[in-house]
Amino acid sequence: MRGWAALLLALAVSPPAYTAEPFVLYRHATLIDVVAGKAVPDMAILTRGERIVRIAPSRDLAGPPGAALVEASGLFVAPGLINSHVHLATPPERPLAEANLRRALFGGVTTVRDMADDLRQVGDLARAARVGEIPSPDIYYAALMAGPRFFDDPRTHATTAGAIAGEVPWMRAVTASTDLTRAVAEAKGTGATAIKIYADLPAPLVVAITHEAHRQGLKVWAHAAVFPARPS
Repeated sequence: MRGWAALLLALAVSPPAYTAEPFVLYRHATLIDVVAGKAVPDMAILTRGERIVRIAPSRDLAGPPGAALVEASGLFVAPGLINSHVHLATPPERPLAEANLRRALFGGVTTVRDMADDLRQVGDLARAARVGEIPSPDIYYAALMAGPRFFDDPRTHATTAGAIAGEVPWMRAVTASTDLTRAVAEAKGTGATAIKIYADLPAPLVVAITHEAHRQGLKVWAHAAVFPARPS
């Protein structure tokens, strides 16, 4: 489910199932306009498949012939929400992850940001979400980089089962001697959107990782502090 279609989820109404790209007209809803900061009553939303075609007052919008009509009086339409910090696979547990994703989607969350897990499973979940195999928000995720001491943490072993924590593309121990060009390229190869900088890294190394990640087109995510580097 794409994020731009997800405001329909807040209607709590499922349109009829069609095999092609159907038109559906939701009528008489209250639209939450987050730009203007107000609720706009008696609005209509015309969709085709997952795409919103048009939004207008109900009196001004009629669907094409054959469009399914959904009465949304008393219901509210709001933009999809983003959960910017989730962990879907620490440790990997596919049924639980799918249940949490389904619950998030039906609660109006249309995008989640996974902040470092076992990317072997997260990548497959992201693919399944993207192609509609599972009900799920869109998933974006990070490969983690930290200093060697961090990989004593048992969570890192739970996310690298069958391999060595700190020596895999999604859980990489970084020192001043690390080939950052290769490390970032391998992280990017997991399908990650970003590098998560976590712990046990001095400020110059944080800067170096950030510059290389940006050079290769990846974002950089982190907590407020990455000790021993200061937030500044």
